[in-house]
Amino acid sequence: MAASNQQPITEQSNPLSSYIDIAGPLDIISTLESCDKEIFDGWQDFPGLFDERIQTNLCKIVKTAANILKDPEKSAIIISGCGTSGRLGFVTIRTFNALLRERGMPECYQYIMAGGDKNKALEKAAVGKLHVLFIGITCGMSASFVAGQLDYCLQNLDRFTPVLIGFNPSYLARNLPIQNWNKTFLQVVQELELAESRDQGFLLNPVIGPEPIAGSSRMKGGTATKLLLEAIFVPAHSIAFQDKLQVSSREYLELYRQVWKAVYQQKSAIADLLKLAGMSLQAGGSLYYLGYTSHGIMGLIDASECHPTFGASFDDVRGFLEGGYSTLSNTEGDLSDLGKYYRISTEDFLQFVLPSVSEKDLVVFICKEIPGLINRKLYEATCKKSCIIVSTGKGPAVTEESEVFAATVHIDLSSLSNLPVLVADGIWAQVGVMCSELAVKWTLNAISTGAHIMKGKVCSNIMIDLKVSNVKLFHRAVSIIQRFSQLPVEVCREYLLRSLYNTDDLTEEIQTASVAQHIQIGARQDRVVPTALLAAVSGCSIAAAKMALQDQPIVRQAVLTSLQHHSQAQVKIG
Repeated sequence: MAASNQQPITEQSNPLSSYIDIAGPLDIISTLESCDKEIFDGWQDFPGLFDERIQTNLCKIVKTAANILKDPEKSAIIISGCGTSGRLGFVTIRTFNALLRERGMPECYQYIMAGGDKNKALEKAAVGKLHVLFIGITCGMSASFVAGQLDYCLQNLDRFTPVLIGFNPSYLARNLPIQNWNKTFLQVVQELELAESRDQGFLLNPVIGPEPIAGSSRMKGGTATKLLLEAIFVPAHSIAFQDKLQVSSREYLELYRQVWKAVYQQKSAIADLLKLAGMSLQAGGSLYYLGYTSHGIMGLIDASECHPTFGASFDDVRGFLEGGYSTLSNTEGDLSDLGKYYRISTEDFLQFVLPSVSEKDLVVFICKEIPGLINRKLYEATCKKSCIIVSTGKGPAVTEESEVFAATVHIDLSSLSNLPVLVADGIWAQVGVMCSELAVKWTLNAISTGAHIMKGKVCSNIMIDLKVSNVKLFHRAVSIIQRFSQLPVEVCREYLLRSLYNTDDLTEEIQTASVAQHIQIGARQDRVVPTALLAAVSGCSIAAAKMALQDQPIVRQAVLTSLQHHSQAQVKIG
């Protein structure tokens, strides 16, 4: 299998979302609906979720997992990933370890998050285990952390069954040298494919199409990761403890297609909430998620992703969970002493955040029914309040408290219980929870993505408002300006420097300074790339670009307004 210079599908721009930056709230939701549909329908002619090879591999992995569950003391299931992949791996092990505890059995699920020595982390997790099912997750098939662990498993196939979850064709796995190592990710994938031919390892890489925001794998990639993990472990538990397969992986994946339909049936209500969130961010306010049980954990995950995805402040979107770390059940325990952003309980919100909220802010409750608000102070607070309710029964009752919500989204999953094929009773209740988690994920992803689009973080479907805080991001900023302006790279670099230093006259000292010096300035600046891009495309001054973006944060709209003002030819972005 030869390497390819083709751009990975997970990094490509999705044609369906090329104009999402200038869409209204309802059209943003409709665009996301169309992009998410590709998870189930597939993309172009590539093998998708229901491809025969993917389904065959799923069945084999289910049997491997079921055998481990029958002997949890001597075996282990280890899930490893970076970013969203690692967080969803954690949610998975939390769910299925709880099911084992309910049966009075030892926990056998473990998770590894990126960081530290990859092989030592795996060795430590697998110590004393005779058989380990290892699942490494990297949506773009590029994370060196996962590559190293897969390679370790491939060298020890007598104990390990390695599985890779990713969403590119195998030939598009990253083929760049990895520091201090003699292999590329592509070479590891090629070795895994050889192991797959002997049923000693497996590749789960359905192609689900580009993300609605290019490269933002928290969205479709995160959703498909959750689908695949649960499509392995729900049937595996059913086999291990019921001695017969109650529902196949294929049927389970079809169940999630119904969840997708149920979520987007509420697109109008979601759009109303998106608009409120966008208005809060535009006004300099914050978006706060207050959630309960695993719904609240999905809120924590969505909030944590906004900083790396959109270059957002840690204060822009924050999540809080009833019970905090006790409910989260993370391995590290209570981390609240590390600083304010580690204070995640609803009690922390009441004590440290509520006293300073204003009418600019939006609080979103995530729950199974309309809540009695936490206390009177929150009831009377000037911030806007809204609610996301995911239920499996009749609609929520209207209470006195419900009148305070500026927007309410109710997603009804009650029809899921009418499926002709039911999972075993012990699993079915948890399956309902997992379905509601996915509904919450889809809803929150839509709201936070749309809100940041309204704030001007996106041009076409590319995130452009990044912090120029390291060498990699400096060069990415130049490439973004070049992509949309079609100007020579050196000219784009000059526009970036003009924006960084807030001047149209670059001195020789600025022009000859190192990138390291530039990023010291960039780390403290906001809206550097949008300002540079607007100036480059419209030919206006840096001061004029900044003023234009204050009036119109959407870069494409600001460009058109600026060009009309200067009576220049219209430039197309998209």
